[in-house]
Amino acid sequence: MNVIGIDVSRGKSHATLITTDFEKQDFNFSHNRSGFKQLAAYLADPVLVIFETTGVYSAQLAYYLSQNKIKFCELNPLEAKMRMSSLRRNKTDASDSFKLALLGITQAAVIRTRSRHYIDVHYQSLRFLAVQYHKLSRERVRIENQLRSALELSFPELNDIFPVIRSVVALQMIRKYTHPDYLAGLTVKGMTEQLYRVIGKHITRKLIASYCTKVWTAALNSYPAIAADSIEISIIGMLCEEIEDYNHRVNLIKDQLIKKAASFPEFKLISSIPGAGQLNTALLMGFAGNIERFENYKQLNAYLGIDLNRYQSGTLVKHDKINRRGNSFARTVEIEMIKSMLRNQGRINNHLVDYYYKLKEPPYSKKDLVAQIACVNHLNRTIMHLVHTNQSYDYQQAVRQ
Repeated sequence: MNVIGIDVSRGKSHATLITTDFEKQDFNFSHNRSGFKQLAAYLADPVLVIFETTGVYSAQLAYYLSQNKIKFCELNPLEAKMRMSSLRRNKTDASDSFKLALLGITQAAVIRTRSRHYIDVHYQSLRFLAVQYHKLSRERVRIENQLRSALELSFPELNDIFPVIRSVVALQMIRKYTHPDYLAGLTVKGMTEQLYRVIGKHITRKLIASYCTKVWTAALNSYPAIAADSIEISIIGMLCEEIEDYNHRVNLIKDQLIKKAASFPEFKLISSIPGAGQLNTALLMGFAGNIERFENYKQLNAYLGIDLNRYQSGTLVKHDKINRRGNSFARTVEIEMIKSMLRNQGRINNHLVDYYYKLKEPPYSKKDLVAQIACVNHLNRTIMHLVHTNQSYDYQQAVRQ
């Protein structure tokens, strides 16, 4: 079988073909119709295409090969670097494509089992939604930080009153009472009525009144760093509008993400774990793909980067640490799952919560993050068991295992 190694870059690629007779041929092609038509001339004979994933740049190539049912392997960049490393550091497009082609010949069996093949189109769309949710959430946090910085000048106490500044009541309160001077002559009752007319369908009158009392009281002793007519006041209003827009977009993506994930059978199984949550389950499926492709929980641990990295040389033995080489997004989602389980421990039965507090007690006395990572390991065991046996979560059965 012929092997083609491809070094992918933006809009174009350099390829090296090695035939069964070990003849070598280099060529370039663009990522468009005419370029892929040129590539097709080298795909007439049985061939294995191997390339390193480069995010959006390699997406066109992977989609073309998948649509035309061409055998290919898409390598993780870290694994590709480790397998192609040598004493001589010579990096060019031609040398990289040649090294990739050699990998396809010398390590074909290993490459085919360990590479990331092009995922199903349905999981691909799920991953796209998960990535978009992450990007929008991160951008919203950036705007929130700008808003908190601006409030330190106009009404610093609002930052303490509203820990979650993107909430409906917080944004409306900030827009109406950006500066303490705006409360001159107002009463708590009058403030409550003003806000209730705007957000009454979302928040109860009692909750609005409690926030108004806190803001009114804080305004009596507040000393802002800017005047009530400063340009910063209008900027704060613009930041509030941006956050409201991000809230709408994040919620829209969230609904689409959960709806898409719910069409897969493993969604119901994973979300049956108390505290896991539908959103975190959908995000995990989006970042990790088809869970069934992992044969055991150790492979899933390695994909997330929580497998242990041990180092021993002679008498030197370092403490075990997780590799952190896997998918950081999926790893963060699973840690958030554990945190959610701990927050809701009063109303759920979950063996992972039991295990967490067991690790916190003597003689273990593990630190918080160490205990959470240990729980993630047990969470992956549970997920793999539920998915491979097609069972929903059962607390009594989980405790006995």
